[in-house]
Amino acid sequence: MNGRDVLIDIDTQGAGNIRKHKDEFIRQALADIFIMPPDVNELRRRLTKRGTETAEQIEARLKTAIREMESWAQYRYTIISRTTQEDLDKFLQIMNAERYLSRRLIQK
Repeated sequence: MNGRDVLIDIDTQGAGNIRKHKDEFIRQALADIFIMPPDVNELRRRLTKRGTETAEQIEARLKTAIREMESWAQYRYTIISRTTQEDLDKFLQIMNAERYLSRRLIQK
């Protein structure tokens, strides 16, 4: 709104709620991006490398992630995560492209 980008980090359920919102303006404003690892083994490696969670916590997160990854096709965009810099570059490219959508240039 007013030419400002708003970034929110939400789970798949929250994104689904926005996609179903009764206000079409809100639905149309959404540029949802699903960021997913190349595969589950890479996700396990990344979580383990952090060293912030127990093995049981990692397994629970993996279980949730596998379930959530099934919904990637519901998103307007999907980024297959590589490096932090590559992910950021892809994200910024998406945000820049969204600013040029014809429907965003129409003043209401």
